[in-house]
Amino acid sequence: MAVAAPSPKLQALLKEFQQLAGMAGYLNHGFDPPQLRLQFTLYGRLRMETEGAAVEAIPRLQAWSEALLLKLREDSAGAILPGQILVAPIQPFQGGGFTVVVNATFTTKVTDSGYFKVKTAVLAAYQEAVRLREAGFPEAAPPVSLPE
Repeated sequence: MAVAAPSPKLQALLKEFQQLAGMAGYLNHGFDPPQLRLQFTLYGRLRMETEGAAVEAIPRLQAWSEALLLKLREDSAGAILPGQILVAPIQPFQGGGFTVVVNATFTTKVTDSGYFKVKTAVLAAYQEAVRLREAGFPEAAPPVSLPE
């Protein structure tokens, strides 16, 4: 039995999702016609002046990632499955300072017609990751609180 080729629409969607993921992470995928399975990895990354500041930033970065994964799930109407968070070891930065990274991994499936909410949610998440990387946490922002 021959395996059905993915539709041109699914192939185009894959390219769009790959571009989004390239902003601050990467994407693994698989075609399962009529669906496209997607596994995203998003980097929450901060550069800190001292190793101590990097260690202190980890809980806030984890909370940021947890809130981001929750928002992804809500904004996609549950189409994005609950994700996982992994804190990478703190790394010295060549130009001075230290980098702390939290990887958030999440999965979903889309079809030719059922992708808009997922695409919108993923775009917002990757834009937030870029904002965090470039500007850090807002100074006046209260700590992120998650629903119990």
